Amino acid sequence: MTNFLKGLGYFLIWGDFYLLFFALHAFVVGPINFEEHLQAYLNVFFSVIEWFKSLNGLFQAYIEFIYTLPAIFLYLLRFTVSTSIGIWLVKKYA
Repeated sequence: MTNFLKGLGYFLIWGDFYLLFFALHAFVVGPINFEEHLQAYLNVFFSVIEWFKSLNGLFQAYIEFIYTLPAIFLYLLRFTVSTSIGIWLVKKYA
């Protein structure tokens, strides 16, 4: 189990560099919110998120709040959280 958690930690550290690419792209495109970024560049995920939003009013309110945030903020936040968890796992189980 220790090796699995250490491997998961390394995956979380190194597996999210695409998020930095998305954040850089969102920065270069300009001040764009997350909904517009998904619609323009990640159409594959947009239909899944719309389906999730249709399941419940609470989900709809959550997604509509997330959509208004800047895309660069969300990508960097997700990268920071997952990388921090990965570093913690590697330090604890290495």
